[in-house]
Amino acid sequence: MATLEKLRNRAGTLVAVVIGLALLAFILGDLFGSGGSLFTRNQFEIAEINGKSIPLQAYQERVDYLAELNKASRRQTSLDEQTMESIREEVWNEMVQEHVLGDKYKSLGIAVSADELFDMVQGRNIHPIIRQEFGNPQTGEVDPAMVVQFLKNMEADPSGLQKQIWLYLESLIIRDRLFTKYNNLIRKGIAVTSLQANQSVSNRSKKVDFNYLVSRYSTINDSTITVTESEIKDYYKNHKNNYEQQAARDVEYVVFPITPSQDDYNNAEEWINGIKADFVNAPEPVQFTNLNSDTPFDETFYKQGELQNEEVDQWAFNAKVNDTFGPFFSDESYKIARLVQTAMLPDSVKARHILISPRGNTLEDYNSAKAKADSLFPIAKRTRNFAKLAEEHSDDPGSASKGGDLGWFNEGVMVKPFNDACFEGRKGDIVMVETQFGFHIIEILDKGVPAKKVQVAILERNVIPSTKTYQQTYQKASEFAGLNTTYEQFIKAVQEQKLSKRIASNLKEADRNVAGLENPREMVRWAYRSEVNEVSPVFEFGDNFVVAALKSVKEDGIAPLAQVKDQIENEVIKEKKAEMLSQDFATAMANASSIDALSTDLSLAMQNATRISFASFSLPTVGFEPAVIATAVNAAEGELVGPVKGNAGVYMLSVTAVNHDEVDIDTEKQRLSGQYQSRSLREAYEAVKECASIEDSRSKFY
Repeated sequence: MATLEKLRNRAGTLVAVVIGLALLAFILGDLFGSGGSLFTRNQFEIAEINGKSIPLQAYQERVDYLAELNKASRRQTSLDEQTMESIREEVWNEMVQEHVLGDKYKSLGIAVSADELFDMVQGRNIHPIIRQEFGNPQTGEVDPAMVVQFLKNMEADPSGLQKQIWLYLESLIIRDRLFTKYNNLIRKGIAVTSLQANQSVSNRSKKVDFNYLVSRYSTINDSTITVTESEIKDYYKNHKNNYEQQAARDVEYVVFPITPSQDDYNNAEEWINGIKADFVNAPEPVQFTNLNSDTPFDETFYKQGELQNEEVDQWAFNAKVNDTFGPFFSDESYKIARLVQTAMLPDSVKARHILISPRGNTLEDYNSAKAKADSLFPIAKRTRNFAKLAEEHSDDPGSASKGGDLGWFNEGVMVKPFNDACFEGRKGDIVMVETQFGFHIIEILDKGVPAKKVQVAILERNVIPSTKTYQQTYQKASEFAGLNTTYEQFIKAVQEQKLSKRIASNLKEADRNVAGLENPREMVRWAYRSEVNEVSPVFEFGDNFVVAALKSVKEDGIAPLAQVKDQIENEVIKEKKAEMLSQDFATAMANASSIDALSTDLSLAMQNATRISFASFSLPTVGFEPAVIATAVNAAEGELVGPVKGNAGVYMLSVTAVNHDEVDIDTEKQRLSGQYQSRSLREAYEAVKECASIEDSRSKFY
């Protein structure tokens, strides 16, 4: 019975343990699972600022918002990666400033009132952002009525886009005003004491001339110096702070360019030969070119010598309309040329214009500009004072002040509608055309001497890598990455296959550029996710496949001894050389009481430095030597001073003259005050940011 009782007790304990483990597993599973708030927050946290978590979603929403405003203002449906990166950086800086300074603004009572905002938007103290958006291009002045009109149009905009743009402008103005007030508080609190001014005067006004000898470290061969492991360790221990570093990665990589194969060249040549007959007989060569050529039809008329291909240029001016030339190969493409038309046209035209541009992006802005241009056009045709109209009404600041005069310009310099109106019109004509800049009322003042020009249609087939070539190149890169999975194998394969290895050193986590590679951001992100000696998968950057190997890793903080051992060894060697050279000077000084005698005894050339102050940073012929300069400035005239261990060698010196420039204390106070206030604009904010302990995790997502 006792045995049965023991079994029951143990079974009960076992059941309790099993149930406990099951509950623990359930809780941990919930935390690690997709619904676990603790780990999910860290997983989707883009930054931590002042102990506050910044979710990825909040950041991305602001990026998307600003991207939409940019697309609307530029009238584009998409933005390139460079613009998007600029937007992401702008949003990041905004969020950092808000989280770093927001509480400080509140505690200091810094705010922007509604009246103050109104004054910066429509009042007497117009903010630079409003001047930029609504100012007269010629005078820079802002007409408050224009701002009011924009606000009225904004309320009538059914898309709500104008209102979003306005609200964003207001937020920029408020943020800039808050930051300006904060900086002004700091600036006004900066004062320079008499003690500081006197010390600065002493440092700047005292100038010394001195003779010096330098026994350079390079006179002793490194191989004659022995450095032990214990010496290296001791130096590292005593100078650890000198080896603080930022996180960085060293990557080596090979490139597999995606270039056309011989088959690709053959296929392009076969295509051009096959379509030649159709091109020769096409009733509309311009339309045929636009439908079939890899490059659209060029409407430009060229005079002799201007066509890019010399053979085509010679042929075109001796051919008849609809004659063809080719096929021929040029600039990595197969081409056929067909003469479309010839004309007697001038090389250049002299004109003036009145530009009427829409004030905004709405239909009402467009109609308003068109109505104004329509009303001015008949006046310009009737009046003899075109220049006065241009000065009063033109929105082109470059020409309005000159009566709209654009001077002489060649064909193709202006946008096409403007260009065609000028070159196809007659001298004295006044015409109106519309371009992307607005409505132009143009007067053709003069035309150059007409010359024969030709218009040529070029049917072109570019030689580009085919799908087959692309796949073969990828397979080659993929095999290389798959067979060589360690750094040692990577290097060995590079040597055996005689590939060209490239190096990307000291890559920072946020870096987005590597010389010679197009948008290599993914390679940088890979380097920070990987271990030393790992080989990457195949990356595709532009027209290249890339395989990389992570050679070395540097982490934030003090560099480990192994990483800086060679550098430390050089420093220890330098210190030992300094001791040896200092001993040489000490021995020679026993028999020499002047620098001239030392120069003779040690066969060292005596050199001279003049007007050296504490603010100086270099010496003639030797460069940056702060220890030598500090010693000289504080030495007594005529005293033999040294040895001094410098950067290039060991020095002995003797001051020959001490001069004091006249410097007014009050003037120096003003100079220092201006200098400190100027520095405060940047350094104060940087110091606050540093204290905020910002953890930037953007590189995990972008």
